[in-house]
Amino acid sequence: MKRIKLLYRFLISINILFFILLILILAILVAPDFVYQKQYDDKTLGMFNHFIVFMRGILLFIGLFKIQQGLYAIIKNGFYNSISEIKFKNGGFFLTLFGVTAIIFNIIIKRELQLNIFITNFVQYLFVVLVGLGLYILSDFIKSGGILKEENDFTI
Repeated sequence: MKRIKLLYRFLISINILFFILLILILAILVAPDFVYQKQYDDKTLGMFNHFIVFMRGILLFIGLFKIQQGLYAIIKNGFYNSISEIKFKNGGFFLTLFGVTAIIFNIIIKRELQLNIFITNFVQYLFVVLVGLGLYILSDFIKSGGILKEENDFTI
């Protein structure tokens, strides 16, 4: 349980810093692009480039926040509970959605990237998709373990 609490505290600090970063991106990059209708001739998506980066960041933040909530439910209610199952499933969904949209975004802007950066980004986003799918599997383990625990409690 010590490691889960440590991971929970680490995720709290990461989410706070990430939230501040998202606010800064919104204030410094996204808002001026829309207010001043700034055009980027060197960007494939033009003025929507920063907005899409911001929206992908929102997906990642929601996914990490759901994982944080799932860890809190484990700390509060034990490992096998329906709250952590749902939170991990939602976190896995948002991480998978982030990874897929990031891969699509990476493919769209591939002409702006060097080949080694494109491949590195692709591998990293594929890893995020795998982590999201792993959280789906973890939520199924938690659900199955909860059912087994209930059956065990009824027999004793």
